[in-house]
Amino acid sequence: MNSQGNEVLVKICGVRTADAAVAACEARADIIGMIFAPSPRLIDIPTAQEIAQAVYVSSSSANITSPLPSRPDFNGNAPTEDYFNAWADHISQIRRIGGRPLLTGVFQNQSLEHILEVVRSVPLDLVQLHGTESVEMAREIPVPVIKVFHVDEGFSLDGESDLMKTSCHAIILLDTKVAGASQQGGRGVSFDWTIARALSDRGVPFLMAGGLTPENIGEAVGVGRPWGVDVSSGIETDKVKDPKKIHAFVRGAKNAAPFSEK
Repeated sequence: MNSQGNEVLVKICGVRTADAAVAACEARADIIGMIFAPSPRLIDIPTAQEIAQAVYVSSSSANITSPLPSRPDFNGNAPTEDYFNAWADHISQIRRIGGRPLLTGVFQNQSLEHILEVVRSVPLDLVQLHGTESVEMAREIPVPVIKVFHVDEGFSLDGESDLMKTSCHAIILLDTKVAGASQQGGRGVSFDWTIARALSDRGVPFLMAGGLTPENIGEAVGVGRPWGVDVSSGIETDKVKDPKKIHAFVRGAKNAAPFSEK
C-alpha cells in the first residue's frame, strides 16, 4: 500500500491542449503537468488557463466546498521518511478531496518572480523545479514543490545530500539525465529502476520518470516501487498526446504494485 492507499499516482506531463487535459481527466490521471520552460511542449499562461478551465469543467466530481487538509508542519525537525510520507499523504488527500487532477507547472532554472507569476495567474496547485535550482528555492514558493534529481551512471542516493533534505521540496522526482542535453526531461530515455527501488526500500515516496510507456509501466513500477510515475513522450504519437495511450498508461500504472511504506 502506498501513501495514497492502494494506487500509484500518475502525472501526465507536457500537456499543451484542453483536449489532452480532458483525456487525462477521463483516464483518472492525478496530476497534469504544463511546461513553462524552454521546450517543444512550452505553453503560455493563457493556454494554461484554458487547460485549467477544461480540467475544472470535465471533472464533474470536483469538490470546491470541502476544506482541504492542513499542510504538514514539522518545524524542520522531522525524520526524512516521516517528512516525505506526510507530504505524499497531503498531496494525495488534496487530489482525492478536490475530485480533479492537480495542476503542476514545470520550470527549469527560471526566476522566482516568473514562477510566482505563473502560480498566481493559472493558478497552479504544484510547482516542479526541473533544473539545477537550489532546493532551498522551494521555501519561497507558496505551493508544494516537486524537485527533480537527474539519474545517470554515477548517481547514488548517498551522494545526493540535497535529495532527502527536509523543509524544502515536498516530493522527490527521479528522472534520467541525458548527457549533452541542455534541457532535460521529456526525452523518452529510462534509467536503471533498481536505483529507484533503493529509495523505496528506505521508505521514502517519490515520483519516477524517464522512458516510461504503456508497454513498460507495469515492469517499471514493479521494479522501482514508486509512489507516483511521470510520463510525457511515452504517451504521444507524432509528438502529440494520444488519448488511447494516456488511458493505457494510467490503467497500467494503477494496476501495478505500488510503493509501500516501511
